[in-house]
Amino acid sequence: MDPSGRRFLIVTAAMIASALVFAFAVPAFASDRGVAGPTLAAASRPVLAIGALLVAFTLATGFAAVAGRAANAVVGLFVVGAGVAILSMRSGTVSDLVFGEAQLRLVALEAFGWTVLVALASAAVFRLAGPLSDVPKTFEDDIDAPTGRSARISWLAGIAGVVVVWLAAATLTKGQALGAATLGGFAAGAIGRILAPRTQPVYLAAAPMAVFTAAYGFLAFTLEGNLATGLVDGSLPRLLRVVPLDMAAGALMGTALGYGFMRSFVEQKAGQPVAQKRA
Repeated sequence: MDPSGRRFLIVTAAMIASALVFAFAVPAFASDRGVAGPTLAAASRPVLAIGALLVAFTLATGFAAVAGRAANAVVGLFVVGAGVAILSMRSGTVSDLVFGEAQLRLVALEAFGWTVLVALASAAVFRLAGPLSDVPKTFEDDIDAPTGRSARISWLAGIAGVVVVWLAAATLTKGQALGAATLGGFAAGAIGRILAPRTQPVYLAAAPMAVFTAAYGFLAFTLEGNLATGLVDGSLPRLLRVVPLDMAAGALMGTALGYGFMRSFVEQKAGQPVAQKRA
């Protein structure tokens, strides 16, 4: 089998495996409202939900590393995000969150946990799959370091990503929430590559998730009034229509798509090799 065909089969198998492990985790999120809880706190048995999530996420990260070695690390991140998206699509919406009398402060804490998971998965995939070959080393610490000055500049793209999420979350449906999160991730990935074209995007996917967490936390601690009333009359802030689970899936998938899309628009510096593995 030629290398491209083998690569396609490995990536496809990894995506299916990632989707399956998260599909098996869905029953652990069962809530009193008769649907899978949109958050861990909304699940009838939160401890079971946390355990199932950690197992599924760890396995999916392993599958992503295999896909990353066959293709590249950015593809690996998409594999993880696709799995999380299965759990997102099978879980409840913001309506279930609000009418289930959830505490927004707990949801904000969960968003922080998702930020940590996304960052850890990104670091693991890049470590196991290796760096992107079309982002060659410059031997300058500020550029090459995954947390160097150049990387930190690229993380500012997370702000733009969350703005896109806020604008795109037009309805209360799950598909709309996941789509808005993915669009936000796409914007973060594309802008992040423009801001730091010579830096490995090891933690770029965590940037929109971190900004989302900060914004969600601010709303959770400052929002007044009844959430159910705000949901019905449309005064509930748009960002709250997206739960952390949706944002995590969108950040992983969207950032991978946006970063890869911008490959054709980022000019290679003179003397830099052209990649064999495309992001």
